[in-house]
Amino acid sequence: MIRWAGMEILDTFDELIDPKHTALLLWDFTQGGMANAFNADAVTENTRKLLSAARRRRVLTLFARQSSMRWEDAGPAMVRLRMKQLRLKNLAAYRRAYRKRAATGRWLRGLAPGERDIVFEKSLPNAFIGTNFESWLLKHSIRTILVAGVAAETGIDGTARTAVDRGYYAVIVKDCVGSPFADTYEAAFTSLERIFDVYDSAQIIETWRKRTEKSRSSAAKR
Repeated sequence: MIRWAGMEILDTFDELIDPKHTALLLWDFTQGGMANAFNADAVTENTRKLLSAARRRRVLTLFARQSSMRWEDAGPAMVRLRMKQLRLKNLAAYRRAYRKRAATGRWLRGLAPGERDIVFEKSLPNAFIGTNFESWLLKHSIRTILVAGVAAETGIDGTARTAVDRGYYAVIVKDCVGSPFADTYEAAFTSLERIFDVYDSAQIIETWRKRTEKSRSSAAKR
């Protein structure tokens, strides 16, 4: 812990991701949401392991999925952003294909919400805008948000930046984040790693494991 100017600033990684004040945000882990990710298989497998570890430690888990808002309702600025992000030239053809993939919004296998998990819908690439996301963070006294999902350059980036703006610590789980294109993914993380805490899921899981072992060892000595 760093004490400075009357503040207590979380310092070590163990302090940062203490399960007592950490939430795991899973962004767009549906069939439609992950359909465009170049690294979907790896992201899905890594996130399954992270989710399992989080549940064992009772980490608050929130699932965000796209609302029923159509692209036509999002406005021209957002449509233009999506066209640039996905490198689209034939918007009409893409929309027909997208509707077919995203129609059900089914969760990916092994990544469905459990009874204790929170599910919310979002329409913009930011968990804090137009949702009750922050209400749950406040209710559960959350200080740190682990951010995972797709896409790195939109929803993940936007949510992490707003989290810090609003006083939360943001940890981006790199190997649990997807993007439509590999070069976009690398470019996004070139920027993200300069200002955010970025770790792989294995580092988080191992830190939690060591914390549990230390707690058990301390309890046994009492």
